[in-house]
Amino acid sequence: MKFPKQKVLITHEVNECLEREDFFGIFKMKNRILENADIIDKKILGDLIFSTFIIGNFDDAVLIYSELKRKGVETYSTLYYALLSLIANEDLFQAASIIKKSEILSAPEIKDLHQDGGANYSNLLPFADYHDSFTLLLLIVNYIKGIMRETSGMKEINRDLLLFRFFDLVNLVYEIGYPLKIIQELSSAMKIIFNLSI
Repeated sequence: MKFPKQKVLITHEVNECLEREDFFGIFKMKNRILENADIIDKKILGDLIFSTFIIGNFDDAVLIYSELKRKGVETYSTLYYALLSLIANEDLFQAASIIKKSEILSAPEIKDLHQDGGANYSNLLPFADYHDSFTLLLLIVNYIKGIMRETSGMKEINRDLLLFRFFDLVNLVYEIGYPLKIIQELSSAMKIIFNLSI
């Protein structure tokens, strides 16, 4: 077993970086964090993939997710930022593959919330007030599945379509009455994914 001092040091450094909004500082700790993934709190692992996404290192965010999954760690947060990164990379086929292989999303009580026939944004609203990471993940899963259905015919997946549908998603959750924090999170993600300055 690794010496717990490493856990304390890493946690302290990550929290200090978060206070300073030094997301690149957290990304630079990537190897240390991943090497100690078995003893570190899942929140810190989430902070790593979040920071990697925030600085626009989308390929690295996906690799971090894959490495954590290999180590048996999959959380709403790690899955959410991996999927957002794949949207940014316009790689919805890999995103669909991750969704299909995800243990979290395969759970029967969750599957209904993203399968055809059961999936719609209104069904997720009751979760939004008390479980925002779960809600955000399912919103993005449904967004990806919707695009995959839409593009199974003639349309190709391109940046304009992804952006247009993301605007649709943000508008829809606003109209349905989702909490402001969900709308703000999706809007922030959209700005990073599509490099918008609005």
